[in-house]
Amino acid sequence: MTEPLTFESVSITFGHGASTFTAVNAIDLTVHPGEMLGLVGESGSGKSTLARATVGLEEPTSGRIRLGETEISHARRAAVRERRRVQMIFQDPQSCFNPRRTIGQSLDEAIVQASRREGTRAANARVRRDEISDLLRAVALPADTSERMPTQLSGGQRQRIAIARAVAAKPSVVLADEITSALDVSVQGAVLNLLRDLQRDLGFSVLFISHNLAVVRVVCDRVAVMRRGDLIEVGDTLQVLDRPREDYTRELIAAVPSL
Repeated sequence: MTEPLTFESVSITFGHGASTFTAVNAIDLTVHPGEMLGLVGESGSGKSTLARATVGLEEPTSGRIRLGETEISHARRAAVRERRRVQMIFQDPQSCFNPRRTIGQSLDEAIVQASRREGTRAANARVRRDEISDLLRAVALPADTSERMPTQLSGGQRQRIAIARAVAAKPSVVLADEITSALDVSVQGAVLNLLRDLQRDLGFSVLFISHNLAVVRVVCDRVAVMRRGDLIEVGDTLQVLDRPREDYTRELIAAVPSL
């Protein structure tokens, strides 16, 4: 079941005293069920920090993050299980794979954990192998990819596997953090189309973090703009990118290279 992901006055600070740095400042934002929301801004604007706090890699200093009615910030016990319904795909998926496990083992772990989260008994190994084959087929990779190690795959293939693993967890929301920035241009379109197709077929929401406004224009339903930790503008994609209200947004758009 897809539920809204809501940030309520979320702030994240680092350091103490005079060296305190506010990376995220009182953010109020909702990712609606089934939508792809673009989160844009220059490097250091707080985009990735906000995403990391959503999956528990950072701790909000104040405010709360909710999935539906469940608070998943400062998560404990049952809330931790709910937080696993939010899956994050990183810019460099290589660092997220256990180098001693095959692709099949990594996907199998995600399938088993999803069953545990939902309180159901995991299917037997044969059924899970079939599910892994289906996942690989869904991301346009051959079934025998399951026998390979992460280091044996190209960057584009690893990113497809990262998407497959996120899907295996049966997410309500996927956080895609600069997932194409490290890929060749020829591969970027295929990965973006794959994510969009899976989102449409399975119904999960996406918080799409990117500095590439040209990509955001194509794939996102709405756009939120961050600057130095502040959320300064939110709206429909074409409204924000064609008729921005804020000078900073206009500066971002003007910085996009044109042919």
